[in-house]
Amino acid sequence: MYRHIDEFGVIPLLGIAIIIAVFIGVSSAIFDNLLYPNYCYLLIGLGLSLQLSTKKRTVFLKKCFPTQTFWKVRILENTLFILPFSIFLSYKQFYIESMLMHILAIGISCVNNIGIQSFTIPTPFGKKPFEFVIGFRNSFWIYILAYALTFISVVVENYNLGIFSLIIVFVTCMSYYSKPEPLYYVWIHTFTPKAFLYDKLKTAILFTGLLALPIISALTVGFSIVELQFTLMFTCIGFGFIIVTILGKYHNYPSNIPLFQGFALLVSLIFPPLLFVFIPIFYKKAIKNLNAILTC
Repeated sequence: MYRHIDEFGVIPLLGIAIIIAVFIGVSSAIFDNLLYPNYCYLLIGLGLSLQLSTKKRTVFLKKCFPTQTFWKVRILENTLFILPFSIFLSYKQFYIESMLMHILAIGISCVNNIGIQSFTIPTPFGKKPFEFVIGFRNSFWIYILAYALTFISVVVENYNLGIFSLIIVFVTCMSYYSKPEPLYYVWIHTFTPKAFLYDKLKTAILFTGLLALPIISALTVGFSIVELQFTLMFTCIGFGFIIVTILGKYHNYPSNIPLFQGFALLVSLIFPPLLFVFIPIFYKKAIKNLNAILTC
């Protein structure tokens, strides 16, 4: 997690603090809005822990460790993964569920080679491969969670929960552009630098809008015109961050995302109008970098 946050261009300690805050916020929302939240929370935590039992990870760990150490690692990682969930259950005074979660997590650690990757998840993004095809198949469950939270927000009339779901979608789509692709993936295009960036931005905005549309529609129908204004505002800001993320990716391409981009995203999060300052700065530098690659 530390390495992923660092590669994304955010100061790791700040990124971890944000993740903890988001975890607490989502957990609180589940307990405030769901019926039998203790059981739902237990199932969510255990369901997410199954990601540690995929065939690809299991094969990798078996190559790295001898058999006895392998089982110790599996038990340890499942226990550590489930720990934040059990702590929150204990905070909510569901002690039996907290202990049960640890017992089941240890049991799940003995289940390996889950064939999650044995089938192909269809996506509507096939005509524009790479970022969204790969990203969506790795994170489709996040959208299921976001849409479920949106449904709950409309039912219980909690608008903030709906906006939080919309933010989840935009942040997830931004993560698809967190790592630079191999140089060859850019060089093969016959576009000019401007056309290349336009195509990337058009694709990202179109596909992000497609994924966010169910949430936007639900918030539009489920709440008043006053909330609609805030929905449109958050949507525009979200698209602004998508643009900055893509331009920032090629701002220092083919190197990893620079710290400056992470700083720009953080500052823009505090004061969104600064997006209008960073977008042209990143755009000019991205054009300069891509010109040396696409004109070879």
